[in-house]
Amino acid sequence: MILSVSVVAVGVVRAIVSPPGTCITLLTTSRGGPLTTKAVNEAGPGTIDATGCDIGDYITTSMTITSLNVHDADKYGIFVDSGGAVPTAITVTITGATVSNIGNHVAGSFMPDGSQRGIGIIYDSGTSPAPLASGAITSSTVSAYQKGGIVINHNSNVNTTDTTVTGQGPVVYIAQNGIQYSRDAQGIIRGNTVSNNYYTGTAGLLADGSSCGFPMTPPCPPGRRYFSTGILLFDIDPSNIQRGQNDLNGNQRNFAVVTEAALG
Repeated sequence: MILSVSVVAVGVVRAIVSPPGTCITLLTTSRGGPLTTKAVNEAGPGTIDATGCDIGDYITTSMTITSLNVHDADKYGIFVDSGGAVPTAITVTITGATVSNIGNHVAGSFMPDGSQRGIGIIYDSGTSPAPLASGAITSSTVSAYQKGGIVINHNSNVNTTDTTVTGQGPVVYIAQNGIQYSRDAQGIIRGNTVSNNYYTGTAGLLADGSSCGFPMTPPCPPGRRYFSTGILLFDIDPSNIQRGQNDLNGNQRNFAVVTEAALG
């Protein structure tokens, strides 16, 4: 069962959690739409079982989320969105959260695959210009994600500290990233433990933008295969990120920077 809820109404409601076995429909978000969510603006403490929903907790207002356990969403565990249907600058602090089993599900069970989805925690301001999503993630745990543990996107300004992010270990079907800051995001990445993001597949991208390493495509030459990272700075000015004292281990690459110039 899907509950249809006006996104405008969502913006003025402190918290909504749909009944068991149901999801709330969001007509649009900064990540597209429609999407479904189990909860809107839920601050915790408590547990959100998001089985059957795209999102576990969809955040549209300034708040502090404390000791919230979110699991089994199909796309995003906690989604902080300042660029949705009613763009609004927001500041959100997440502390003591636990997020897991985010990605593809089969018959209600987490079964990760190669589709590019499944992010534990994401802050997104939408494409520029848009109101800023800012805040902090601290003392939290993110694991069993399909694509990314934490993503800070589109000019968002977020500090990620003292948080544990654990990938699936060596996998052939997807290149995971532990913590990713992308598209002009800013903030501090410090004191985190990020591990077990490792891609063993053969797929990649040639210099002309065509695929390689897939069936019916040429093999990838050296340096053109996809890779996993512990911390990835993507399409970003690295000087906007302060990082240090992070424990990075068991990752294919512990740290990588992909600049706008490198993207061509």
